[in-house]
Amino acid sequence: MATVFEASAAIAMFRRPYTTTSSVSYPLPTPTAVAGLLAAITGLVNGCQERGFAAQYWQYLQGTRIAIQMLAPLKWRSETINFWNVKEPQKNPHIQVKHQFISRPRYRFYVHGGVEEELKKHLSRGTFVYTPYLGVAYAVADIKYCGHYPWGPVVLEQADVSTVVPYMNNLEVDILSSGGAFRERIPYRLTQDRSLVETLPILYQTDPAKKLRLIKRGELDVTRCGEDIVAWFPAW
Repeated sequence: MATVFEASAAIAMFRRPYTTTSSVSYPLPTPTAVAGLLAAITGLVNGCQERGFAAQYWQYLQGTRIAIQMLAPLKWRSETINFWNVKEPQKNPHIQVKHQFISRPRYRFYVHGGVEEELKKHLSRGTFVYTPYLGVAYAVADIKYCGHYPWGPVVLEQADVSTVVPYMNNLEVDILSSGGAFRERIPYRLTQDRSLVETLPILYQTDPAKKLRLIKRGELDVTRCGEDIVAWFPAW
């Protein structure tokens, strides 16, 4: 069984770590961002009361695997945000920083194993422990519980996948039949002090009406979950 829920907001931003003054976003939630979302809903302890950069919830996410589906077309939006100038307030009390946001995003998340049972309890009751948001604190997420679905193998080698596809060894995609595809390398797992451990390349569509057609799956785990064919990220 897999627990499925959706998250939407007016804006979202999953900041690329190498951007500083001008914040630039990944085009979709990274697995590390989804990990924080799961931790917020289920109330996993992160230890920030002792160290501000702590992320102890990663130890509780072991054995959890996820899949990510984009339900709204990818649209960008640029804004300039006022911040307090804490370094030199005598010169100018505010500084203006450009931000790149995703406009009106909506995502569907599939969760299996690990914290799934605790997640299902909160989602089914419509509760959460910490406020869920999409990347940044001013992008508060609206959470919708979709259900708890059985999943099973996809018999045919060729499959039209609804979700983001982690690019695994020996994977082959029919780009022409898929109507094109985008490739990105995204952070996949962090340590308990937020150091990057692993990244993964992914393939995705910016139009939710299109699906990625797989010719060969290689090491990729593809299953049917409800009515969708889902490509799973490896378990944390």
